[in-house]
Amino acid sequence: MCRVLLVLLITVSSRQLTFSATIEDLHRLRHHLFSNYTSDVRPLLNQSQPLVVDVDFQLLRIHRIDNTQKEFSIRGILSLAWKDEFLSWKSAEFGGLRHYHPKKGEIWTPSLINEDGVEDQDVMETITRRVLYKNGSVVFHVPGYFSTFCNFDMTYFPFDSQTCNIHLNSLDYFAEELEFRLVSKHVTTIGHYNIDAEWTVVWAKVANGEITVSAHYYKRIRVIFRVARKPLFAILNIVIPIVTISVLSMMVFLVPVESGEKLSFSLSALLSLAVFMSFISEQIPASSEKIPLLVIYLTSMVLLNALSVASTVLVLLCHHRGHVDKETRAYNSSSNPNTADAEMEKPSIY
Repeated sequence: MCRVLLVLLITVSSRQLTFSATIEDLHRLRHHLFSNYTSDVRPLLNQSQPLVVDVDFQLLRIHRIDNTQKEFSIRGILSLAWKDEFLSWKSAEFGGLRHYHPKKGEIWTPSLINEDGVEDQDVMETITRRVLYKNGSVVFHVPGYFSTFCNFDMTYFPFDSQTCNIHLNSLDYFAEELEFRLVSKHVTTIGHYNIDAEWTVVWAKVANGEITVSAHYYKRIRVIFRVARKPLFAILNIVIPIVTISVLSMMVFLVPVESGEKLSFSLSALLSLAVFMSFISEQIPASSEKIPLLVIYLTSMVLLNALSVASTVLVLLCHHRGHVDKETRAYNSSSNPNTADAEMEKPSIY
């Protein structure tokens, strides 16, 4: 019984020691850590070795995908972790403090640049969450918007899928000085990342890479996303109306000339296709490399409808010209009765 009480007493006293840190302990810890510390040097005792930084990426949601501007933007959290060999302490000497939250610029931090960033290229300039543990482990969480330029392949629009890359690298240190180690090759997801109304994430992964600048090698992080368009909206508002107008435009040959609506019917179909062409041109990037099949089909239908209008005009012209000739002959015969009598008095050969 005494042993049990002794164990409980030690446990309670240890917990009290753990949570008995005061503001003086925090100030003493800060002075102990940063009195002879500089954030400009890699936190390694052996500077000939590379500093290993663990990397993980978590996806929150798709922020924006702009076809015309070739912009791909997502909301995510980049997590970085490394060992700072200059920052460690014994928690018992500082009131049981086991971790410390350094402020920005207080400890060494790797710089990360978004190579193809649309706006802000410095990733670490965003609001970060920093934690320093007693054994020197540093964990950084960088939440923010990661935007990049992406070459969209619109060949099978609106049934297309796109692959976009976010390249992050640090040009402050060579490849032999700074190394990125992936915690997981797959991008983990947080929350409802698939709530975007137009796109869905097929898969996402993280990969290592290198970049060469002026004959020097630098490490690079590649975050690769494969997204697919949700085609229902385009099917209902673009594909079905275009196919319907295309089928109806062929009915112009069944409209009788006497109705007087043959040309207007053909022109209405042509103008409708032209309106859809202008609408689609606003949805796709201005590129001459890979033309969407839907645009090729729509252009072909516009040309065929233009030929249909021209043929309709010729048919109407021939019809009205023949009608005018008949009326002219009838008028001439009715206005000159002598000619009609002469024709009737001609002897027959039979």
